[in-house]
Amino acid sequence: MSTPIPLPKRSAWASQVLVIKALFKREITTRFGEYQLGFFWMLLEPLLSVLVIGFLVGSFGGRAVPEIPYPFFVLNGKLLLNLFTGPLSSSMNAMKANRGLMIYPNVRALDPFIARFVYELITTLFSFTIFCVVGMWMGIQVSLGSLDNLAACYLITWLMGCGLGLILAVASAHYKEVEKIVDVILSPLMFVSAVMFPISALPTSLQNILLFNPLVHVIELSRKALFPFYYAEGADLFFPFAVAIVVVALGLMLFHSNRNFLSQQT
Repeated sequence: MSTPIPLPKRSAWASQVLVIKALFKREITTRFGEYQLGFFWMLLEPLLSVLVIGFLVGSFGGRAVPEIPYPFFVLNGKLLLNLFTGPLSSSMNAMKANRGLMIYPNVRALDPFIARFVYELITTLFSFTIFCVVGMWMGIQVSLGSLDNLAACYLITWLMGCGLGLILAVASAHYKEVEKIVDVILSPLMFVSAVMFPISALPTSLQNILLFNPLVHVIELSRKALFPFYYAEGADLFFPFAVAIVVVALGLMLFHSNRNFLSQQT
């Protein structure tokens, strides 16, 4: 009589981590497998957009921030903006893209979202590391003395994107028009989030309006952390932190109450 093959016993937590790791690897293969450059396309995307912006408005930006090379000034803001919009955009089709995997009992409704959120965080941090290494190699005075503030800026931005992503995932499952509306709203976000210019270069009245955008606070403070001589007037971490807590709590609450509906969507 043949003896049964013993299967390794894992806790529910360990099994869930393995599921998320598998979904994460699947996400990388899906996004970069069809490109010859593969994973390096992740770096080229923000760099290409920065080159276009630098070509169009480089002269103005150079006068606005003479102490920081303008491409690095924009790239820092663009990375944070991508960290916010990445989870937000990818969450709206997370269930649809992983529909076939939901038949497995170990795969829970939240797992595809977690895998995509972690993917956006890791790829952005990888791009940021390259950004710092290249900057230091070029002789740019990049300071890493305020890593705690810098890490807080990135974490808060990521949490805001994740929270809003869950909210929009539920909303788009009920109303398909939400995806179109989000695309329209995200289009001008680069111009109202101080990605291409320092907020101090604007009139006070306009500064007060833009400071209602939590992304302005984290982008400005991240520049302050990287370039200590940079002046981030009016920026405060408390406001985006409070926004992040609210949207994550609301997103998890809406997702929990609609998880069965989301799993049954085709």
